[in-house]
Amino acid sequence: MFSLQNRNTFLLTFLIYDAVVFQISRATLDETKVRALQLQLQLQQQQQHQQQNEQQQQQQQQQQHQQQQHRQQQQQQQQHQQATLITPSLMEIMDNQNDNAQLTTTTVSSSPITIATASSADNMPEFCFYAEPQLCFNFHNENASDNLSQQWAINTCHCRPHPNVTNSWYCCNITHISMITACRNTSSNWSNLHIYNMTMIEVDLSLSIFQTLHSLAITDGNISRLVKSFSRVSQIKCLNFSNNNLSNITMRAPPFLKFLNISKNNLTQIPKLKQNQNITLDVRDNKRMLCKPLLETIFRFKFVAPNSSYCLLDNNFHWFNSTDSIAINQLEMARRFHTECPIIPGKGNCICAPEHMIRTGDPSKPEVKIFCRVDCSNLGLTELPSKLPLNTFYFDITNNNITDIGKQFHNNPTYQSIAKLFADNNRIESMHDLEGTKFMDHFQEIHLRNNAISRLPEYLLTNVLNSYVGRIIYLGGNKLICDCNSAKVLKIWLLQRSRDIPDYNDILCRNMPQRVMELQEIKVCQSPHDWTAYVYYLIACEVILLIALIAKVSYDYWVFKTAGYLPWPASKMPKLPCDWLCES
Repeated sequence: MFSLQNRNTFLLTFLIYDAVVFQISRATLDETKVRALQLQLQLQQQQQHQQQNEQQQQQQQQQQHQQQQHRQQQQQQQQHQQATLITPSLMEIMDNQNDNAQLTTTTVSSSPITIATASSADNMPEFCFYAEPQLCFNFHNENASDNLSQQWAINTCHCRPHPNVTNSWYCCNITHISMITACRNTSSNWSNLHIYNMTMIEVDLSLSIFQTLHSLAITDGNISRLVKSFSRVSQIKCLNFSNNNLSNITMRAPPFLKFLNISKNNLTQIPKLKQNQNITLDVRDNKRMLCKPLLETIFRFKFVAPNSSYCLLDNNFHWFNSTDSIAINQLEMARRFHTECPIIPGKGNCICAPEHMIRTGDPSKPEVKIFCRVDCSNLGLTELPSKLPLNTFYFDITNNNITDIGKQFHNNPTYQSIAKLFADNNRIESMHDLEGTKFMDHFQEIHLRNNAISRLPEYLLTNVLNSYVGRIIYLGGNKLICDCNSAKVLKIWLLQRSRDIPDYNDILCRNMPQRVMELQEIKVCQSPHDWTAYVYYLIACEVILLIALIAKVSYDYWVFKTAGYLPWPASKMPKLPCDWLCES
């Protein structure tokens, strides 16, 4: 009994102990879970706090960046500049010198920097100075201790002497002209200057610092205008404005200029340099260059790589409605217009220039045919020139003493392309000489005012004016021989052709002080009194009387033979000597 009781007590004690241990373990586990949850929560809070701090830092950085940009804009406005400072990555430019206007990107102090590369010095003559691009990269590293987010002081000289070429300097990252003029203590020794990355709206070429140079290059920048010009005593031979933002150049060419590089800009036409010296131009990669203004001055220049320099055939190009581009070497055929231009001994020289061009060939590889304008006016010519440039389209011989134009138009092949003839104020006597010529088949305009034309070939003009709409003939001031036909026919014909002959009202009469359009048929068509018609009437009357007389005599004779007496009128008439013939 005792042992059973002890055993039960032991079991009960064990169960109580086990329950206590279980409760303690459970409490410990719950406490561990709570602590783990607390730690996890604290960790999340720390992460959120850290993220908030990072966001605040980013916002602060953005605000600082915006403030910095605002300060830069204010400073740029004060300096009258348009573009922000661009620090060039010129080490990569050296790796891509052979690329044409290719954009390169690198990293300097964790900031991406981009710059458009200019063409290298490969196509430039020896007298042109071109500094190596890596010099500006080294120049930048020398100033790397400065804060890159701030512009360099504008009153500090940003130019350095070239290490190998004497009296030659290079300047980098110019945002104000004072960055160059600050070097005035040494500029008197400058013969050559190359400016990289000039970000200014305009550059004054009349500055004294440019006047002693022999070569000036301003490349890889963002200049928009060149104002004023070099002095008339400037010795500069080479100018390089490649890879900028120029849209127009109006400067006067220096007297000794030999080479001008204006490639990789936004030019629509080449500069109208008034000097006649032999200048070589580089106009490659001007995507907006138009062919028409280029064609007008192409004979005055030589071009670098004309087969890879292009111009646009725009819709203002007379017959064109196209935006195709063609190589400049196709335009150089216009040079022959000047070598083939007529020279009149003792009179002077005609003036020949490109008039317009049309596209020919495959549209994917367009070619052009250039037509010429020939001006031989006011030379006192008495006959047409014996030869014109091929493809002459416009021919002006006004104010001369020419009397005949038909011979050359019939027989001369260089006259076959003429479509516009200006021959006012000459002594041309007839238009009949032009009949049967190719000119009359395809002409557009004929100007024959104030000549000596006396008759108009109406049949010829009617045919040619009906064959093509839009043809125009000017005949005012000519004095025609006017007659009744002029009042009846020519006047009406001119009214019907008033669109084709705009000055029809100015055509005069040679034999009367009137215009053709003032002729009145009732006056012009009157003639002196003519008796010819009355003679015919008189003859008719005489014939009738003669017939009546014969009839009367025959009747009287018949009565006398049958009745033995004469009718009353015959019996009362006195006998005539010839009556015995009837009585016998």
